[in-house]
Amino acid sequence: MMKLPKRMNRPQKTHNPGNLRYAKQTEAIGKDEWGMAIFPNDPAGWRALHAQIALDQSRGMTVRQFVAKYAPEVENNTSAYLQFVTKHMKCEPDEPLENLSRFALAGVIAVYEGYCAK
Repeated sequence: MMKLPKRMNRPQKTHNPGNLRYAKQTEAIGKDEWGMAIFPNDPAGWRALHAQIALDQSRGMTVRQFVAKYAPEVENNTSAYLQFVTKHMKCEPDEPLENLSRFALAGVIAVYEGYCAK
């Protein structure tokens, strides 16, 4: 018997694996009712997430600073997000973000945001 896919969630529908807020990203085609960017396809959403991580790496942020900015307390459980990232990236909260692979970090974010299965 063929297993049917589950219903798509918001990051999947919007091709936005990082659940990025709309910030006039190069390939974004709009925003949804919650202000999240909508991309035309999955590769465009992944490129936007990689670009955001690379930008924050260039700003000299630590993992803790990045997560606090990326997932602020007003919208998220930032401490749980930080714990998830540090556990899966095998790093410390105060490690420089530039020490991490942006591709691996993007994957961890996509899992936490629900784009990929946990």
